[in-house]
Amino acid sequence: MNVNFSRFDTLTTLLAGTTAALTIIISQNAIAKTPQQVANIAGPLTVQINSSLGDGSGVIIAKNGKTYTVLTVNHVVEKPDLKYTVRTSTGKNYQATSVTGLQTAETEADLAVVKFESPEEYPVATIADSDTAVIGTQIFVYGYPATGGLFGAQREPELSPGLVTSRPGNRPEGYTLRYQAVTWSGMSGGPVFDSEGRVIGLHGQGEFGFAQTSSGEVAPIKTGFNAAVPINTFMAKLAAAGMNKSDLKVDNSPPTAVPLSTLNPKDAEAFYFRGLVYLDEGSTFEAIEAFNKALSFKPNNTPELHFNIGNAITIASTPDTRTNPIPAYTRAIEANPGFADAYYNRALAYLDQKNQPKAIADFQKAAELYKQGGRTSAYQDALNRIKQLQ
Repeated sequence: MNVNFSRFDTLTTLLAGTTAALTIIISQNAIAKTPQQVANIAGPLTVQINSSLGDGSGVIIAKNGKTYTVLTVNHVVEKPDLKYTVRTSTGKNYQATSVTGLQTAETEADLAVVKFESPEEYPVATIADSDTAVIGTQIFVYGYPATGGLFGAQREPELSPGLVTSRPGNRPEGYTLRYQAVTWSGMSGGPVFDSEGRVIGLHGQGEFGFAQTSSGEVAPIKTGFNAAVPINTFMAKLAAAGMNKSDLKVDNSPPTAVPLSTLNPKDAEAFYFRGLVYLDEGSTFEAIEAFNKALSFKPNNTPELHFNIGNAITIASTPDTRTNPIPAYTRAIEANPGFADAYYNRALAYLDQKNQPKAIADFQKAAELYKQGGRTSAYQDALNRIKQLQ
C-alpha cells in the first residue's frame, strides 16, 4: 500500500491546487519519531469508513476478542439507517456491527464509535494527553483522502504534517485543536498524531474563515486552517460510548519534540508560523506584519505568504477601512498558477467590488482546479457560486 506524504519543507515548495499550508518540520531530538515512523505506526491503525453517504476515515482504539472499536467523527456516520463498511489497511472489508453517535446535539463534540468483527489481528492506537498539544506542537494528520478521482475503497492513505496554531477554549462541535496542514475530503475522522505516534485528536474540519462583505453580510473564505476534536474530549465521553479507560491503551507522558516558539523569530519559516498563529487568533494586523517579515527573507515565489496576507486583509476589518486584498491574491497566483483557493478568494474580493465578470472567471478557474485535485465539496461550492452569478 502506498503512503502519500503531503509536505512543504520550505517556503518555495508548491503543491498545485491545494489549500495554503506551509508545514514546518521542526527539529526533533533522537527520541521523537520521524514522519516515516509515524506513518508506519498510523497505517495499520487507520481505517476507511465507506457508505453511500460518502467517504471517511477512523482509527482503531480498542479490541475485545474479535470485536474492534473504531473512533471517528459523527458526521461520517450520521445517518443511522445506512450500511457502513470498515476497510482496514490490509484491504479487508467488514460490515459495521454497531454505530454509536456521541453527538446528540449540535453543540456537542463531533464524535462517534463504530464496531466491526474480524478474526484478523490489528494493532490498537496509543492515546496521549491532547492538552500537551500547545501552539507550535508538531502534529501529523493521517487518513484516506478522496482525491485524484479515487473514491471509496480505491483511496490511498496520506500523512500530512502540520503545526498547532491555536487552542481555543470553545468552538462549535468541539473543534478546539487547530492547525495548518494540507487535508482533503475523505480524511474526516482520521487520527491526529503527536510526534511520538500517539493519537491526540480526530480530524474533521477545515478550509473556512469568515469576513464581512460590503453589504454587511458575513461570508466564508478559504483559509487552509484545519481542526480536530481533541482526544481528551472523547475520554470524557467514555461512558456514553459504553467503554472504560481500561479498554484503551493510554500513554500520557509528555512528547519529546519541543514546540516551535513564536518568540524572537529569526528566519522566514518562524515569521511565517508567527503570522499563522496571529491570523488564527484573529490578530490580523500583527499577522500581516509577521508575513511581511517572512517575505523580507525570501521575497520571491512565496504563494502561501501572499495568500495569507490577502486573507488577513480580508478578515482585518470592515469593508470601509479594509485595504484591497486582490493584489496579494494575484501575487499568490502568479507564484503558483495552480493555487485554487487563491482564485476562489480573489473571486470573492472581486465580487465584493461588484466586478461580476472577473469574479465568475476566478470561480470558474477555482472550480477547474478543485475538480482536478479531487476536492469535490470545494468544486461544488465554486459551481454553486457561478450559478448564483449567472
